[in-house]
Amino acid sequence: MTLGQKLKTLLKDNGMTQEDLAERLEVSRQAVGKWVNDKGIPEVGELVQISNLFGVSTDYLLKEDCSEKGMTEEKAAANSGYYVSQEMLDGYLSYSRQGVKQITGGISLFIVSNVFGCFEKNSMILSSLYWLTMIAGIAIVIWYFFQTRQYQEIKNERLAFDDKVFEAFKRQRESRRKKYIVMMIAGLVILLASSEMEHFLLVYAGQTACNVFGWVADAVWPALMIWAGMSMHIDSVVINNARHTPKSGHMKRYRWVYMALPVTVMAVLIGIITNAWSPYAPILILFCCLLVTTCKLLIESRGRDE
Repeated sequence: MTLGQKLKTLLKDNGMTQEDLAERLEVSRQAVGKWVNDKGIPEVGELVQISNLFGVSTDYLLKEDCSEKGMTEEKAAANSGYYVSQEMLDGYLSYSRQGVKQITGGISLFIVSNVFGCFEKNSMILSSLYWLTMIAGIAIVIWYFFQTRQYQEIKNERLAFDDKVFEAFKRQRESRRKKYIVMMIAGLVILLASSEMEHFLLVYAGQTACNVFGWVADAVWPALMIWAGMSMHIDSVVINNARHTPKSGHMKRYRWVYMALPVTVMAVLIGIITNAWSPYAPILILFCCLLVTTCKLLIESRGRDE
């Protein structure tokens, strides 16, 4: 076993996390993460502290031996992926979902800003709210793409998990996937039913109510679709990398999604400013592409599960 593999075993046997070890040694969690994943080696003083903490020799820690504790070379190779603890997995999911909220919230604010232009009295307050909401939505989306990326190891490396952690994640993922499918169906229903509802409001409530409802609906259904699609992708990254799926094939085909979002926002802006095309057109194109991509992901995921 390598030093990293031994540290994983010692942490697991003693009921400790990487964060616990980092605190005991007064080092950063990133430093412990590098040791556990064989990206670095502790200094001599830290090795002595580790040996005293776990009651093992420094020679045991530094000497690689695949035969120790029944570990075969094949099993060592199988566990050679980037080790992800429960805490790191939870951190990745929380961080990624925060990004989904930013993207969804930014796009929704951008679209729903048009509600303030639906009223007959276009006052200075309504005009200010229109521009503030639109600029806020654009700023949120742009800010997302300029943030420092975290947990890149989970996205780019082969992953290794404790069996219990991975099995629990798969169960939770299956439950979440059902929720995301319901969200996508709800978004599709809103898209298809919105025109009929707008006609009803136009007849019985007037043009203003019709326009307000139309823009709110146009903000809600893309939000549901984007939220569900991006969230399913977050879970798929973990599953695919844990199964050591080559990135050159499956994952690269869907990287366009991350570029499609800002491009769509820019296309909508150009449509509004220049009237070169309908602002709805880029959103509808993105929706169709996301719908096709999501169907492919569901089919491929179902095929692998079977």
